[in-house]
Amino acid sequence: MDLQGFLLVLRARWFVIAALTVLAAAAAGITAKLLPKHYMATASVVINSQYVNPVTRAQMQGMLMPAYLNTQAMILTNRTTALKVVDMLHLTDDKTYQKLYAAQAAKLPPGVSSLREWIAQHLLSQLKVNTSDRDNVISFSYTARDPEQAARITNAFLDAYVQTNLALKTGPAQRTAQWYASQLKTMQAKIEQAQSKLIAYQKEHGVILSEKDGQASLPLQALVTQQAIAAAQNYGDLSKAQLLGEHNADVMRDPVVQALKTSLAQAQAKLSQLAQTEGANNPQYIAAQTEVSSLQRKLSQQVAAVQRAVQATAQASRQSMADMQAAVQAQQKRMIADNTLKAEGQFLVQQVTNAQRLYDATLRSYQESELLSKSDQTDMSVLSRAVAPMEPIGPRALVKAALGAALGLILGVLLALLLEQLQRKVRSVQEVIDLTGAPLLGTVQIRPLFLR
Repeated sequence: MDLQGFLLVLRARWFVIAALTVLAAAAAGITAKLLPKHYMATASVVINSQYVNPVTRAQMQGMLMPAYLNTQAMILTNRTTALKVVDMLHLTDDKTYQKLYAAQAAKLPPGVSSLREWIAQHLLSQLKVNTSDRDNVISFSYTARDPEQAARITNAFLDAYVQTNLALKTGPAQRTAQWYASQLKTMQAKIEQAQSKLIAYQKEHGVILSEKDGQASLPLQALVTQQAIAAAQNYGDLSKAQLLGEHNADVMRDPVVQALKTSLAQAQAKLSQLAQTEGANNPQYIAAQTEVSSLQRKLSQQVAAVQRAVQATAQASRQSMADMQAAVQAQQKRMIADNTLKAEGQFLVQQVTNAQRLYDATLRSYQESELLSKSDQTDMSVLSRAVAPMEPIGPRALVKAALGAALGLILGVLLALLLEQLQRKVRSVQEVIDLTGAPLLGTVQIRPLFLR
């Protein structure tokens, strides 16, 4: 059968094709009207790409956002999240789910072993999640026969997702904090043990050990400085003691010596004057000469006294310098002994220091993990919660009718071809030639009566 023959068959049996098309469209439309309606509720969350963790101060890198969104979508459609929804809404107590589970229990796969697991899988089959590379929004929707139930389950998924997301951040932090807590107890025991050894060593040797002992050499430095001062003082005192008589600086500065020199100069001047005007036997001359002798004797005695004081001072400074030298040597010996003891105990000091530093670092990590485990903040914010939809999303009667009409048209064509094969008729001149194989002599056209 060629194309012309096929078209002639369709033209001849158009009523059968049209009838099947109309019947199929009507059946599909009526069926769509009779089927229960489906409602879809939608909720959405936004991922904050600028979120900074308040504890660790870490920030999400922009290049990782697409993969992070996919991860969040997988968390949302995870079995754990669905099980949280089942527990939140107490769906295992729902009679409808119990009847459906009882009816399908024999056909369920081995992995679905309980009503709770079956409901979770059923919820996931009705959940759709959408992400986009153009924004940081995750939207998800749930389809149900009741609009209120659709909104309720969608919001339950939203709450379960928030809880799961938060648990994924706080759960590891809680386990880490517990591990750090156990380590802190062990480290505290090690610190106490090291400190006990150090204290016992210090009591045994009578020393005080520390990690940094920058003040240990200060007493020696002070003694060395005092020794230098004493040596300089002794050198000055010896220099003064070597100058005897009136040329000694201390003698010349002595006020008694200065007063005696003044009085002696005056007496000598008076005696020289009397020697020019009076004789040697003159009582005034003799008195003046006696006064000069007395003053010279007193001056010599005072000079000798001052000289003795200078020599005594030089002797005292010499003794002081010797004492300082002995003190410096004694301090040096003590420092050598102390350094020897400290060198022996430095290992204990270092053990205590290292144990304390490790404990402090572990304590900081424990405090950070403890804060993270109690944090209720995430990088996800709820953009919109689900509300009960006003209009159903299906079934759509017009779409169903169109699909039924298309199916009916195909069935009608097939039925027409089948009837044509069962009741074969000649519908064109070419078919006569093909069937008889004889040449065509002519054709007779029959017109209807109303056209004559």
